Amino acid sequence: MRSKFTLVLFALNLALFGYLLLSERPWSATQRIDENRRRVLGPEAADLAALEIAIHPVNADGATEPAAPASVIRLDRREGAWFLAAPLDWPANDFAVRRILNELQFLEHETSFPVADLARNGQTLADFGLDRPRVVVTATPAAPEGAPSPLPAFTLKIGATAAVGNRLYILSPDERRIHVVGSGLASALGVDLAQLRSDQLFTIPVFEARALTLQAGAANAARTRLRRDQTRWLFEAPITARAAKTPVELAINDLNALRVARFIPAEAAPSPETTGLATPRIRVTLEGNARRETLQLGAPVPGATPAPDTVELYARLDWRAVPSPSDRPVLFTVQVPADLLKKLDAAQTELRDRRVLDLDPARVTALTLSAPRFPDLRIQKLDTGSAWQIAAPAAPAPQRADALLVERLLQRLQLLEASRFVSDAPSRPELENLGFNLPQRVVTLQLAPASPQSSGPSSSATEITLELAQPNIADPALYARVAGQPFIYAVPPETLAQIPVAPIVYRDRSLVRLPDEVKITRLVIRRADAAPDAPALLDHTPSAEPAPAPVATLLAALRDLRARTVDREEFSPTTLVDGVDRPWAYILEATLDPAPPSGPLRLSLAERSGASTQQAGSEDLGLVFTLEQPVLDALWQLLYREPKP
Repeated sequence: MRSKFTLVLFALNLALFGYLLLSERPWSATQRIDENRRRVLGPEAADLAALEIAIHPVNADGATEPAAPASVIRLDRREGAWFLAAPLDWPANDFAVRRILNELQFLEHETSFPVADLARNGQTLADFGLDRPRVVVTATPAAPEGAPSPLPAFTLKIGATAAVGNRLYILSPDERRIHVVGSGLASALGVDLAQLRSDQLFTIPVFEARALTLQAGAANAARTRLRRDQTRWLFEAPITARAAKTPVELAINDLNALRVARFIPAEAAPSPETTGLATPRIRVTLEGNARRETLQLGAPVPGATPAPDTVELYARLDWRAVPSPSDRPVLFTVQVPADLLKKLDAAQTELRDRRVLDLDPARVTALTLSAPRFPDLRIQKLDTGSAWQIAAPAAPAPQRADALLVERLLQRLQLLEASRFVSDAPSRPELENLGFNLPQRVVTLQLAPASPQSSGPSSSATEITLELAQPNIADPALYARVAGQPFIYAVPPETLAQIPVAPIVYRDRSLVRLPDEVKITRLVIRRADAAPDAPALLDHTPSAEPAPAPVATLLAALRDLRARTVDREEFSPTTLVDGVDRPWAYILEATLDPAPPSGPLRLSLAERSGASTQQAGSEDLGLVFTLEQPVLDALWQLLYREPKP
């Protein structure tokens, strides 16, 4: 019973829905027909290629003067963008133009009546201000693709204001009907020239920019040209070098942020010598996708009061791909930030990549460090994982290197920046005077093949050699160059100390690592000069009870013993403490189970010589090293502080 009732309700709903759908369609079609009948213009206004707005002067009585139009504004669409063609050639304000186009396309009348009925009612076009209209709009439709000839233009005449309501009289393009429309079209057409012209100079966004060219002085002067290469920027002229991506893109963003300060009429334009545009201070050309825009910056504007940290300059703009000799670009002024002007004037240094090496540390498979009076040191990556090993001529066998220290060295090389660009084409005597006949450091990097997506000067390189040189010992200046490149950089003098050649600096800091099955059954610390039967400073046997915090820290550190630095690769009964050779002060001994053949883990400890320095030595390992800070803090609690009662 319930299922039958449900089916009946479903059928009734379906019938009601069908009735509403069928009754709605004719009504909506009728509505569309009525809307189309109210439209003043037809499909010819849907796509316009040109627009002319002629505004006639009005006398004291409000009548239109029969003289020529007071102003004529012509707009053209070029490659999808709107430009002013008269009274000046300039990019148009897209928002203002779109407003006019929308008003024309969707212009609807409140009512309309035929012109033929005017004489019957004793009226003429003059009664509606249409014999001499105040505004005449001439529009040219865009020709469809493949059309043999352009479409004819149509004219819309706008007359007087209606006596009742804020309405206008408009004469249709065929001059057969008079339409009464709202005032929206009049307000859209009433914008002045300042609102119709765009104040933006560059319209090529940074993601579209493909090249940036800077040229100072005469047209035949040397140019500075930068080109985008996938994700990076490169100098093409006057030298071939890497550009700094972030400063270049920030400069392009600053160029896009420039706006016209004020336009200067042609009749009031100063002489080219005054504006400085006969030989501009700088020409800035920005290239995008099949378009190019050039800004010429001239002399400062006399008496101008620009915003803080800006300079107001005379300027001209050219957005055409192929300028015509007869073109007379519009003269205007622009306020340029002083920082941007500095970048443009000194682009070869301000926009250049200051990194000495174009290096990807992930590609490095080996590096060799060389220095005078030192044997070469080679550090190479193992085939398995990210482990490194040291191959020193004096070492009997390769040693394991500390991966963190090697990665830190590679990162330091990658981030090495020039404090000054010394020379881009040094002569042989200059190289010798700077000390490159005997470099203080030579770093040779072996590189793995780059991925196919990589680009840039070093993407195909398999070896990079960096040389660091000093003119003499008394001169602290340090210079760098890369083999195969002509550039000389001045780099921070502390770079030499950051690239030591001693193998001990890079060796693995992990000294002892106990297996999980090995237990520490006893921990003893005693003075090295104490009698055998003297009580120990610490005698701890691990039990079920938690160990005190300092003891727990020592037990954990002994299971994975690491050195902060390795000082000597030989053990001796004495060590230097505060510059004085002294015997070891304490003995730390850990009993292991199962016991290794070498016996207990035994370390000799020196007196603490600073807030972060305390040496330790191992006769079994043959090393003298400094302890890490957590171990120092634990020993301070056990050896140097009075125990709490």
